[in-house]
Parts: sequence; C-alpha cells; structure tokens
Amino acid sequence: MALTEQERAALAARLEEAREALHQLEIGRSEVSLNYNGEAMAFAAADRGSLRQYIRGLEAQLGLRQTARARSRGVIFG
Repeated sequence: MALTEQERAALAARLEEAREALHQLEIGRSEVSLNYNGEAMAFAAADRGSLRQYIRGLEAQLGLRQTARARSRGVIFG
C-alpha cells in the first residue's frame, strides 16, 4: 500500500516528534507526551521501550525499516 505525499509527511512529522521525545527521556526528562488528531500518548522514563517500538513502527510504515528481521541460527555441532 503506497502512501500519499500527505500521509508520508504526517508520518514523518510524527516520527520526528517521537524521536525528539525519546531524546528528551534519554537526557533525563521524567515524562513526555505526544498528540495526534486529538489523541494523547504519554511516555515516562520507564516506557522507553514502548516509545522505541512506536518509532520502529513509524519507520516501518515509511519504508525506513524492514518489518521482519532475520534471526541468526544457533551453531549445531555434528
């Protein structure tokens, strides 16, 4: 499913705001919030993993990240 330029611009803006929010948490801010279309999302320092997952999802929608990662296989000794 191809994104329109307007959808791509909206996702890119969300991604940039989410990355900035993660940066604020990383430098010691205790809580950040993001607002989209009247829906608010708040992240605390303990929610960094959720925010990173949200960022990965936005990157995947924009085609900046593969959705599935190849997993390494364990070594088998015969």
